[in-house]
Amino acid sequence: MKTFFTALSAAAALLFVSVTVSGNDAARPNILIIMTDDMGYADPGCYGGAAETPRIDRLAQEGLRFTDFYCGAPNCSPSRTAMLTGRTPSRCGVYDWVPPNGPMCLPTSEITIAELLKQSGYRTGHFGKWHLARWATNGDMIGPNPDEQGYDYWFGCDNNAIPSHLNPTNYHRNGKRVGTLEGYACDLVVTETIDWLQSKDTVSAPFFATVWFNEPHTRIASPPELVEKYLGKGFAQDKAEYLANIENVDRAVGKLLDALDAKGFRDNTLVLFASDNGPASVNFSPSPLRAAKSSIYDGGIRVPGIVRWPGHVKAGTETSIPAGFVDLLPTFCGLAGAELPKDRILDGTNIRPLLEGKDFERNKPLFWFFYKSDPMCAVRDGDYKLCAVAVPHYRSKSHPFDQTDYDFIKSAKMPRFELYDLKNDIGEKTDLSSQRPEIRDRLKEKLLQIHAEVIAEGRSWADLPKE
Repeated sequence: MKTFFTALSAAAALLFVSVTVSGNDAARPNILIIMTDDMGYADPGCYGGAAETPRIDRLAQEGLRFTDFYCGAPNCSPSRTAMLTGRTPSRCGVYDWVPPNGPMCLPTSEITIAELLKQSGYRTGHFGKWHLARWATNGDMIGPNPDEQGYDYWFGCDNNAIPSHLNPTNYHRNGKRVGTLEGYACDLVVTETIDWLQSKDTVSAPFFATVWFNEPHTRIASPPELVEKYLGKGFAQDKAEYLANIENVDRAVGKLLDALDAKGFRDNTLVLFASDNGPASVNFSPSPLRAAKSSIYDGGIRVPGIVRWPGHVKAGTETSIPAGFVDLLPTFCGLAGAELPKDRILDGTNIRPLLEGKDFERNKPLFWFFYKSDPMCAVRDGDYKLCAVAVPHYRSKSHPFDQTDYDFIKSAKMPRFELYDLKNDIGEKTDLSSQRPEIRDRLKEKLLQIHAEVIAEGRSWADLPKE
């Protein structure tokens, strides 16, 4: 078992799988995860959004588009924790976004996709936002950094691009600050990823890479010509800047996909595109979903989800079967032939059959716990979602996470439940808990069981000093 500051030997990234050489490696795909930050479910064009996203739309045309794809939590750090570990983030002690000068972070005792794939011979790289490490107010990451969680190579920043997406000053390369960079964050991240893909380290073995954009999280900076285009369409200044930001990300995604083609990786690569959580405001991302970031109503946790894997995923297909971030670790380990950890509970299911259009059965319902949300807890099983409302409600306060938060997490009760049929009520407008008591009680039993496990396993951070 690793200690808190022990370096890990695995690799994880923003969903990008690709196959490389002959022999055993020829049967294993490379994996590429592309993830945006605070982009809403209905923002890409292929989900009905107002932003022009031709390359993301084309990715959907060439692969599988999920209508019911879920992140791991309604804000940044816990959602990323779920993606890399296959575990509900509160099990790992990541209850909220990681603040500066506080002890909470992704413990190195957690095992990531990157570590497991690295142990199986994959090359691993992380590019862009990390937000799983302890960090100082000056932007320096204290740890654990990506190289302590299984990545061979990394380039990016702790949290948001500073001072904005244009010419960021807080990027690091393999632990060393690189100084002020010229250009937009998404372009810088993709350029670094392409350089890594073209290096000799990624031609002798399959690779796993995570490309986690800072966009469209604030502070937003977008190319002026794109902003002018959306202003010309009648959008207000802030919405025009937001839509232009998403289109700029789409351009960067296109550059990355073109580089895969040029390198000959297309047919051997599984690409996943998603967002880390819902939009920061319902005003920026109008959609049929209820609420936005920081809520476990679907507006905070249902996100775009697209998978392209030529020869395995049928082009132009769509599924409404629920899946999400916790499913990635068991799925990718299955593709890589990597053994799953046996010393901890995993919350996800291998969804390869679902990707390939075969019969699929989930091992356990999807589950969310976010102590600052009201409702605080939820499960989704098939078409139905049960939400649990906490008493007393959490009283919001500023970071950092402290013993008061932990005491609330341990003691809060959930006496009231809401039941929604998401197939027929995507906006979660009609509570069916009194009309369908048999479904309510069945899901309530599952929710309370998983919640009890998670709370028992989650840790307090009061025993670790601040830096």
